[in-house]
Amino acid sequence: MKKSDIKKILVPVDFSDASDTAVAEAAGLAVLLKSELVLLHVVEDRVYAASALDTVEVILPNFGAIKKEIGKKMADLQKHINKKYEIKCTIHILNGHIHTEIKTLAKKKKINLIVMGTHGASGFKEYFIGSNAQRVVTISDVPVLTTPVKAKKMSFKNILIPIDNSIHSRAKVNIALIFADLFNANIHLIGLPGTKDKTEVSKFNIKLKSVEKHIEDQGFSYSSKIVSGTNTAEAALSYATKNKCDLIVINTGHESKTTGMFMGMFSQQIVNHANVAVLSFKHLDGAVSIDTPGFGL
Repeated sequence: MKKSDIKKILVPVDFSDASDTAVAEAAGLAVLLKSELVLLHVVEDRVYAASALDTVEVILPNFGAIKKEIGKKMADLQKHINKKYEIKCTIHILNGHIHTEIKTLAKKKKINLIVMGTHGASGFKEYFIGSNAQRVVTISDVPVLTTPVKAKKMSFKNILIPIDNSIHSRAKVNIALIFADLFNANIHLIGLPGTKDKTEVSKFNIKLKSVEKHIEDQGFSYSSKIVSGTNTAEAALSYATKNKCDLIVINTGHESKTTGMFMGMFSQQIVNHANVAVLSFKHLDGAVSIDTPGFGL
């Protein structure tokens, strides 16, 4: 993926503080990339609030009436974006489940990047927002940038690339380099072998060296460090805090060797607990990776 490949950026909008932050940051990014901004609001016809005892179903008012009211707010937001950022901005209002409608529209409109806000509410609403962000990260076939509402203005200066012992962990490196180039950022490469077995650590070191060589070949400088710990996600988050990293790039489209889960416990913990932006890249079967001869930016 090259910078020129990011032509359309999708932002789900719910008018929360987190959503407002995501829209502003995505608009700024669209200016730098000369990309189109696509805003989406999804009206869910049923909202489920699960408690430990039962499930409460709330039926929302007529979709047509809601769409008309939301349409006014979305149109105002579109005008604001066009005036302030001078970029192409389109709006969509759909009815359905948030994460599925996001994925469907992303495919239909050939979206190259999704930007979502997180931690923008409290109580049940916080649960729903967090759940939807994680679901989108898990199912999306395009990269997803999640931004906490308390995160600083998008201007990444220190980008963390954790390399763990999962399948395709290295496949996210090139999109990380796009952002490093875009913001003239420092690259922090950390190795997370997650084991003390000498044979496995030796294999892991070879893997890490190949990533280092790839970064060098692309003309980027970096720092590299092996970080130990039984919980690799906690180790990565701790490193990010100590070294003032403002973007963490992870891979989600694989099955974790450790947990057997599709998204993997490592990715889940990073997305749920990072207090900085997280760029999630899904490796697709058959996709080019840095293991492929001739792979470049």
